[in-house]
Amino acid sequence: MWAPSFGLLNVGAYLEEAGFPCQILDCTTFKRPWADLARRILETEPDIIGVTCGATCLSPEALQSIVLAKRLSPRSVIVAGGSHFTLLARSILQGVPELDYILTGEGEESMAELVSLVAEGNREGVKGIRGLAFSENGEVVVNPMRPLIPDLDALPLPAYHLIDVESDAYYWHGMGRMAFGISTSRGCGDRCAYCSETTFWHGYWRARSGKKVVEEMVHLNRRYGKTLFVFNENSFNWSRKRVEEFLEELGKSGLKVHFWFQSRVKDIIRDEDLMPEFKRLGLYEVMLGVESINSAVLDRYEKKQDRDMAQKAINILRENGIMIMANVMFGDWLDSEETLREIFQFLKKQSDFLILTMTTPLPGTPYYEESTEAGRIEEADLGKYDFMHPIMRTLHLSAQEVEFLQKAYLKKYYTQPRVFLGALFSRNFFRRMAYRLIMRYVWENATRRQWRQPNFQEYDEFLHSFGTT
Repeated sequence: MWAPSFGLLNVGAYLEEAGFPCQILDCTTFKRPWADLARRILETEPDIIGVTCGATCLSPEALQSIVLAKRLSPRSVIVAGGSHFTLLARSILQGVPELDYILTGEGEESMAELVSLVAEGNREGVKGIRGLAFSENGEVVVNPMRPLIPDLDALPLPAYHLIDVESDAYYWHGMGRMAFGISTSRGCGDRCAYCSETTFWHGYWRARSGKKVVEEMVHLNRRYGKTLFVFNENSFNWSRKRVEEFLEELGKSGLKVHFWFQSRVKDIIRDEDLMPEFKRLGLYEVMLGVESINSAVLDRYEKKQDRDMAQKAINILRENGIMIMANVMFGDWLDSEETLREIFQFLKKQSDFLILTMTTPLPGTPYYEESTEAGRIEEADLGKYDFMHPIMRTLHLSAQEVEFLQKAYLKKYYTQPRVFLGALFSRNFFRRMAYRLIMRYVWENATRRQWRQPNFQEYDEFLHSFGTT
């Protein structure tokens, strides 16, 4: 399930509105990702090349793209952005001489200012941009952060016209071409110790209004035929006021759509009275941030919830016929097979889907700092910080044992008879669709047919074939 970069879509729209032409290259949509990227750089020789990295596990490819871009187009200004580059700006600039600048934090205004000054040839003026980091005389300079944009409604509609919305890469497996991911809010007001989003956005939550969200859905529906929306954000329903406006506007729009979103446990409890209207207007599933039901682990995560709250939120969703995708994290210092067995038994019959991820200490977070200082981290390859690879040991388990138990309990969950029967006979289209997808994954795993992007080359393999070293 691949979604376009929401950061690039917003920055692209903002630059166009400011009068600067730009292109968005989502190389995952290319037939030959590395080769096509190289060709586009050589053909266009752009003034500025911006590379984003919204997730730690994507950072190796992002850094490789920066090095490649500078080699192919030395005159281009190379600028990076996104949460990973922001949180590790100093170390990245020290280790990647091909990178000219990093935009820290929110990118629209800073990027527009940078483009304007580069167009004027004012390189000295660039150094004064707020939210900019760069190297000068062997020292890294990190300018003060730019204030967050107070009103996200003032921003233009994301530049969907700059990407190939119909690309096969955006084919949401199991959901088809009717589905598309969108993002309507930024940040989170919680202070979860493991969350890079909390660190990146400084613990603030902001969002476009309910009216603007519906306008975007209408645009994607009328122009591209999208009827199923996945809200790719930490907590779609953080604000009760925005939720009420969203439901009112969606009802007035007459859109016949379905959607699902991620939510905190506490917000489902708060909005219990709104769930029937959510269901009526198309909400069919919620990804619920359960994470753990062990009080000591939840305290270490700094999650302000408990087992009883999780149970209440589950009951509310089930009573309204809304499917539950329970998100669980396993692998904290205090986790053991007993804590995993406990939450497995808790969710085994109550949730429709189990997302069982490995607790991952993302660089830049308090959780990472603690884990590093304690010497628990055993995996240095950031490409494996994808919540599915073992990164650290626990008090009771080695990293390898964490991985073994994660896979074993996922297998236990998805080989339940109700999953097989649901794939064949469930009256719920979305449950039947998802369980059939899971059955396909089970088959591919059993036959060791690991998915690979068509025509993808490893970076070193590409360099050799392209004649670049």
